[in-house]
Amino acid sequence: MMIRTFSYTNTVDAPSAPWGIRRTARLAFPEPAALAGDPVHAERLERYLTDLLNPYGLSPTPAKQDGHSYGEMGAALIRATVPAGESVDLLVLAYSIPDITPGRATAAHLSHACPGTPLAFAVTDQGGAGAITALRLVDAYARSGGLRRALLLVVEQHSLPYDPGLPVTVPAESRGVALLFGEPLSGERVAEPAELLSADPGAWWERAGVLAEVLG
Repeated sequence: MMIRTFSYTNTVDAPSAPWGIRRTARLAFPEPAALAGDPVHAERLERYLTDLLNPYGLSPTPAKQDGHSYGEMGAALIRATVPAGESVDLLVLAYSIPDITPGRATAAHLSHACPGTPLAFAVTDQGGAGAITALRLVDAYARSGGLRRALLLVVEQHSLPYDPGLPVTVPAESRGVALLFGEPLSGERVAEPAELLSADPGAWWERAGVLAEVLG
C-alpha cells in the first residue's frame, strides 16, 4: 500500500517547475445514468431523501430521479484528459447539486479510477463558487505539496430530486469539465493557474469561460 502525505505549511512558494493547464475536456451527459433506472436504487434513494427532508417539511419527487452519477461523469473526464502513461498526484472534485449515489465517497472512488491513485477530495455546498475554491486549493497544493500533476473536475448533474422550497438554478443537462495541471511537456503551450485567479470575479469568469459554461 502506498501512502502519500502532505504537510501543511504557512510558506507558499512557487512550484518547483513552471506549472500550467496542460489539457482540458468538456463533456455533456444528455442521458441519465444507468443506475437512475434501477428500481432498487430508486427505492433506496427515495427512502434516504425522505429521511433527510422530512424534518424540513419537504419530500422527494421520484419522477425527477433521472440524474447522473458524478462517479461515472468523473471517470469519463479522467479518460478524456489524462494522457496514457502519465499519473496524477492530486484530484479535486467540485460540484453543487447532490449526486444520485449519496452512499459512495465519490472523490475516493475517482482516486482509484485515476492513474496514480491521487490524493482526492471534494468541494461542495458553495454554489458556483465551488469551482473557484477548488482552483485556489489546486494552486495552493501546487506551491506547497511537491506535486507534479493535478486534476480539477467540475461536474453538475441536471436533476434535483426534491423541491428545495426556494428558487434554485439547475443546469439544463448534466455536464463536466476537467483541467489537467502540471509541468508542460516539450511543445506544449500552457496557461498558468494564476491567470484564472483574479480578484475581479468578472475577469475570472471571462478567463475561465470553460468553467462558467458548466456552471451555467
